[in-house]
Amino acid sequence: MPNIIYSKLLDPVSDIISLMESMMRGEFGATSGDQRECLKRVHAYCWGLHTLAMDVITSLGIEHAATRPAVLERFNALNDPIKLTLGNLAAGFDGDLTDEQQYVVDFAHNTVLSNEHMVTNIWHYSLLQHDMLKYASDEFDGGVLIQRMKSVLKDMDMDGPPARFLVIGDETFLTYAFAELARNVLQHSGANTISIKTQDFGYRIDCSILDRGKGFRQMDKHSAFLPFWQASADNSGLGLGLHLAKAFIEGCGGQIAIKSLPNRGTLVKVSLDTVP
Repeated sequence: MPNIIYSKLLDPVSDIISLMESMMRGEFGATSGDQRECLKRVHAYCWGLHTLAMDVITSLGIEHAATRPAVLERFNALNDPIKLTLGNLAAGFDGDLTDEQQYVVDFAHNTVLSNEHMVTNIWHYSLLQHDMLKYASDEFDGGVLIQRMKSVLKDMDMDGPPARFLVIGDETFLTYAFAELARNVLQHSGANTISIKTQDFGYRIDCSILDRGKGFRQMDKHSAFLPFWQASADNSGLGLGLHLAKAFIEGCGGQIAIKSLPNRGTLVKVSLDTVP
């Protein structure tokens, strides 16, 4: 299994801590008393997040995170106030910000959201490792899967929007899987357009997702789905998105395959059961 790059989990929190210290020193302009209190609050909670991450990495282990529910409770108790405080700062509730301060606060807020996504993926990965997930088997409008992709790829052109189609599976997990596929395209492909086509076989729907982006070299047809695998060490995230997408899709009785070529793009094909 590829090595886990723990710095990708720790560095974002460290960056916010440093930015809050810089803002409190006035390096991006003067701040009001209310703003400084907000900065101190974010700074303190981020140190708590850093300590929690180190505890999980060094003592519990990422693969065992979900075996202790208190881990997620502690994370949310620290992360939620950070999101709220940074959101209020960005909105100007505690006083106007300079352009430079606004950029810093927006950057910190987006970093917190990205870190929250990584922790959510770690939690799901840990649940999978300990066989703690249960999948429902319901019929629902598969169009929600495409809409979820659109919400992630809101700044990217999407060709060939599919017609309404019905699939069988767990809507929550399948929606999460398609969001991870979209996020992978957004973060790593470098493409401006994504093409989605569906083909109905009466008992099965095939959904093909194509981007003409950077692509990557595959060692074999399974390599991209390995946990913590990434085409480049410079990529953001921990490399769990495709792994979770495959696990959730197969957990609902579906199949997924991926084919990619450097500088040619990537094709993902998802097959899901449906009622004829």
